[in-house]
Amino acid sequence: MNDPKTSTAANASFIIEKNQRLSRSRLWKLQRNFFEQQGVAAWSQDTVPHYITSNPFIANAYAKVVFGFLRDCYAAPSSLDLSQPVYFIELGAGSGRFAYLFMKKFLGLYKRSVMSSVPFKYIITDLPQQNIDYWNSHPRLQAFVESGKLDFARFDATKDKEIQLVRSGEILCAQTVKNPVVVLANYFFDSIPQDCFYIKDGQLYESLVTLSTPQGERDMDDPAILDRVQMSYQNNPVTAAYYSDEDFNQLLGNYQQQLTDTSLLFPCFGLECIRNFRQLAGGRLLLLSGDKGYNREESLHYRGEPVINVHGSFSMMVNYHAIGQYVQSQGGKVLHASHYHPSMSISAFLWGDRHQKYVEIAQAYEDAIENLGPDDFFTLTGAIEKNYENFSTEEILAYLRLSGWDPNIMLGFFPILMSQMETADEVLNQEIYEAIGQVWDCYYPIGEQQDLAFYLGLLLGQMQYYGPALQYFQESLKMYGTDSMTLYNMGMCYYHLGEKTAALDCTNQSLELFPDFEPAQELQREIMSMTS
Repeated sequence: MNDPKTSTAANASFIIEKNQRLSRSRLWKLQRNFFEQQGVAAWSQDTVPHYITSNPFIANAYAKVVFGFLRDCYAAPSSLDLSQPVYFIELGAGSGRFAYLFMKKFLGLYKRSVMSSVPFKYIITDLPQQNIDYWNSHPRLQAFVESGKLDFARFDATKDKEIQLVRSGEILCAQTVKNPVVVLANYFFDSIPQDCFYIKDGQLYESLVTLSTPQGERDMDDPAILDRVQMSYQNNPVTAAYYSDEDFNQLLGNYQQQLTDTSLLFPCFGLECIRNFRQLAGGRLLLLSGDKGYNREESLHYRGEPVINVHGSFSMMVNYHAIGQYVQSQGGKVLHASHYHPSMSISAFLWGDRHQKYVEIAQAYEDAIENLGPDDFFTLTGAIEKNYENFSTEEILAYLRLSGWDPNIMLGFFPILMSQMETADEVLNQEIYEAIGQVWDCYYPIGEQQDLAFYLGLLLGQMQYYGPALQYFQESLKMYGTDSMTLYNMGMCYYHLGEKTAALDCTNQSLELFPDFEPAQELQREIMSMTS
């Protein structure tokens, strides 16, 4: 372990800042600038990791946990005002893909239950205005908006205590919110300011960060600096109360007594955010959060200095143990998974009426998170990807059902399915046809490179489902623009449907874009020979 006084980064010539509290570091300004500049491109270009928190499996797991919480509230009649909605608020929603998937999965549970009389509204929030504008115009979200179950808001978790909704204009605050509140926060607490401390032999030190780069920086606000930044820490003894909040100081004091020879990340802004939401919710709150982090005290011993994981933006580990200790000190209940999660730890933090037993949410959490949860599924997915070629059609269908009809998994299996459809019987063809519809229903496009609609069209064409295939090729043109290959395949569909004029028109357009495209030339000759 490093000497408690100081540690030194690798050689770097340009100092950006020196001996600053981590929560006040320029890092967070650079982080904010990255997301403000990139908008949804941060996810569509796969710069920022997001699959693990934006797939149908995790959306279904979260829907079950939230539904369990709502059932507990419903079981206590005084907990709900049925004239007002229960608000589900997602923090740092990014592309909006998780929100779409959650709504699909939650509504599947909600509509089939006695709780369908309980009104709710999902609020997607983030800081960059262009993200809000993107959601507001996304075609996949409009039906939810029109039904009154979805709205949007720009929200800065480091300072805002109220939320103003874009569509309705409502302001959510302690005076206007009448029901318990659900807050969903994935890959969120790892990206907002936190502090760092070092503990050795019963002494608490503040770890002040120095940022440097190997070159001079012309623009100190350029987020590209994150790719080159080097961090070092100086550890200064803490001799008085560090925070103005005594609850934070008490938590630090407990760590000072319990830990030794370790660096400790302390989620100061995360705790303030949680406190603000608890006040907004009138003390009745569910926070469900997933991130890379620690939820057990034994994971906090003998840790080295924290680093940032750069991926366009950056992230740090989350001290879920500290969040849990804070929640319990405030009379709340904590649900942590009991085993190690290598990719993402998911915890639930609850406050409610005294007579609530949290029976339903505890059961839902055990079922959906503890036993084969999103992290387990993600781990298995990585292993399964290495063996796609060994899957039969029946096994592919079983895996797609288990995933919740994941479009990403369907794309991975596409070449295998194309080859297998040559010999598949009608029963399997019908199963694949229905699976394609389920996958498409779970698809929330964000402009990524892979054109799902095109591949689904090819698969349907291979199965000789030419009418449905044509519809997917038309979707491909809407989303990705005019393309020679897509037009050719549309021509083939029209040809097999007996619509020779439309087939020739598509083929001609394909050849205008790519005159040497031989399959289109052959199709053109075939059609013209039939019509001459």
